[in-house]
Amino acid sequence: MTAGDDTVSGITWGELERRFAAADRKRVATVAWRAAERVAPVIAAAADVYGPEALEWLNAITAVLRTVEHFLTGSPVSRFTLDLAADIARGTATGAAGVVRLMGPSKAAEDAELAFAAAAFAADACRTSNPQRAAASAVQGVRAADATGLVSRALLDTDVAKLDGDPFGLLWPLGEPDWWADGKKRLAAAGPMVRVLG
Repeated sequence: MTAGDDTVSGITWGELERRFAAADRKRVATVAWRAAERVAPVIAAAADVYGPEALEWLNAITAVLRTVEHFLTGSPVSRFTLDLAADIARGTATGAAGVVRLMGPSKAAEDAELAFAAAAFAADACRTSNPQRAAASAVQGVRAADATGLVSRALLDTDVAKLDGDPFGLLWPLGEPDWWADGKKRLAAAGPMVRVLG
């Protein structure tokens, strides 16, 4: 299957949401986190269009995803911290949108926007105790990641198939794509992300 299809794992997005609502909330949130983790490094490509500030966007989203990961692996993470994580993802999207308005739209901006949304919805899936809301957030996040067209549906199908408790396994079982590894390297090479304003 390709991005934009109306089915995943042989079911519609609506059916997937119902399946998510019936599954363990942390397992569902893990599927959303894995989708967001797979697309986040594409944000680095925006630096070619909008300058090094885009690497700060990626740094912020990476922090959001680490927070979600800590929650999913059982580390103590408060609801307040998850609220902040979701707000950081959305605030990053707002900041990036301002830059895009000034400098003009691009495919890189569209992909970054989808990555911001995937991260925000992954945090949302963790911070609610309502299974239906968690399911809705997870599906929205997965759909945002899917809309980039960067991740094969086979990976999502595999994650969905493991909702019942099998280990999820490697994020990229066939090896990391070049664009993904490049985004990670660009962030690591950027050094401190804090800009001093004076």
